[in-house]
Order: sequence, then C-alpha cells, then structure tokens
Amino acid sequence: MIILNPDAEEERQQEMLERVQTILRDGGGTIDHVNDWGRRKIGYAMRKRPDGRYVVLTCSSPAEPLAEAERVMSINTDVVTRHLVIRHNRVEAERQKSTGAPLPVDDRPEGESRPQRAGRGGGGRGRRPR
Repeated sequence: MIILNPDAEEERQQEMLERVQTILRDGGGTIDHVNDWGRRKIGYAMRKRPDGRYVVLTCSSPAEPLAEAERVMSINTDVVTRHLVIRHNRVEAERQKSTGAPLPVDDRPEGESRPQRAGRGGGGRGRRPR
C-alpha cells in the first residue's frame, strides 16, 4: 500500500507509481492489480497532512526489487507520505491475485466521525504518589 501526498502534482504521483512498478517488473516480479482507492482521510495526520491518495499494488516479487522499491519510496517523501509492504501466505496471496485489494468498508453514517480514545492526561486514574 502506498499513501501519496494528494497535494503533489498528479504527474509526479503517476511517475512514482510507474517507477515502482517498473522496478518490480524489471526485478522479475509481476503486477497483478493496481487498486486506486482515491483520496481518503487518514486515521491520524502524517507529516501534517490529514488525508492521502491510497493506492494498493498487488504483486509477486523477489525480495531484492521489493527492497529497492521501498528505498525509492522512502527517499521521495514529497510524493510518498507512507508505504507498507504486506507479505501474504499462499492462500491469501492467491485470493489477492485473483480479486485485488477490496475497498475498505466505512460503516459509519455520513458525517459521523470516529470515536475518540481516552487520553493519558489527568483524569484521576492511575497511581498516586506516595
């Protein structure tokens, strides 16, 4: 999964996606699906950005080109906000190859935000000094 900076030029975003795919293909890998989930709100702001363009690449690749793709993405922080490589077991990999990555399900009514977690400050719960 790659989260792209939505404020970066569309041309640069596409260039990065093509570069990653080229690295994987040239290294002996195959690209099965490219699922562009579009611009979505991020669970927590990363690099002061509240949202990002999510793209999920489903591929099979040896370790070396995958490491090179990760290196390239980590260098280009103006375009790539975050990336994550997930390695599946055989059964899950076959399912992903055949269907691609499904869109996440948002079961909240329109306009409803996520519940806030309790913070760590004060609150009177915890150990008292002795």
